[in-house]
Parts: sequence; structure tokens; C-alpha cells
Amino acid sequence: MIRPLAPAELPAAAALAAAAFREDPGFSYIFPDDAARRARLPALLRALLRIDRAAGGVVSGAFDGDALVGVSSLLPAGVAEPGLARWLGAVALSPVLFADPAALLRGAEVARAIGPLRPASSAYLHLMAVHPACQGRGVGAALLREALKDGPLYLETFAPENRAWYASRGLKETAQVQGGLRPPFWTFRT
Repeated sequence: MIRPLAPAELPAAAALAAAAFREDPGFSYIFPDDAARRARLPALLRALLRIDRAAGGVVSGAFDGDALVGVSSLLPAGVAEPGLARWLGAVALSPVLFADPAALLRGAEVARAIGPLRPASSAYLHLMAVHPACQGRGVGAALLREALKDGPLYLETFAPENRAWYASRGLKETAQVQGGLRPPFWTFRT
């Protein structure tokens, strides 16, 4: 079952996403040290999910019985990217993120690279994660199908292994975006 998450469920969703993204090249760039990534990634993802909800996005959870096994955050077409002020407000609620100012700068660099590429006419799948123990069971495909119900869709991935997965589900790779020290990422659209 997939349903929108209540605000009280966002910490569990962020923890799940942090487990799924622990080795993701984009998040590994933001938090290069594994111990720091384990400590700070859940807080960053909690902030992201809160910001998306506040901007009009839908944060959904995929459940196997009562267990949360996947999460997605979808911003409808036409919803603007949250500005710096909104991010600073969310980060201020999470002091653990201030412990590494360099990570904040790397995160801002990633956001600056991604933001201008998003087409306003498409919904934006900002985040989709499946708990590592549940991957390969169709949870991600179900979350993607749910997101596709909103019409044209845009997303990006830093994980090269995701490229074939998205392509096999009908998304078209539209760009590979290189970046100096930042790892490359790939954009997809329906």
C-alpha cells in the first residue's frame, strides 16, 4: 500500500531514505566521511521532506503491512524549488547539520547544479528510496508508478546503476551533467 505520510512519520521516512542513500555518490560527496554521513544524512533528509511538504509536495510511504519499506517525495508541476531561506530555516532546526559547514556548501553546490534543470511543466520526483532489505521486490516500481499518475515526470540520479532501471520503466535519459569535483548525475523525463 502507498499512502501520503503524516508529519509524525517523516523521521522514520528520513531514516529509511538515509539507509537507502548511504552509498549514493551525491550524498557521499556532500558527506565524504562515512561516520559523518551516517550521523547527518537522516537530519538532511528530514529537512528535505519537511521542505517538500511545506512547498506543496506529497511525501508518500510504501508499506508492507505496518512496515514502512519505501518513501518518495513528489513536487507537482509548477511548484518552485524551495529557496535558500527555507533551507536555512530547516537546517536551523537541525543543529547536527551545522557541525559541518563544508558539507552545507557541497550540498548547496549540488542544489545549484540540479535546480535549473528541472522543467516547470513536469512533476519532480525529488526523492525515491527503498529500504535496502526490501530492494528488488517491486517497491520502487510501485512508488514510480504512483508518481507517474501526476503526468509528465522529471527526476535525476547520481547512481549510474539506476540509469537502466529508469530506462526500463519508460523514462528517457535527457542529460549527463558533469561537474568538477561533484560526481556526475543523470536526468530523466517521461
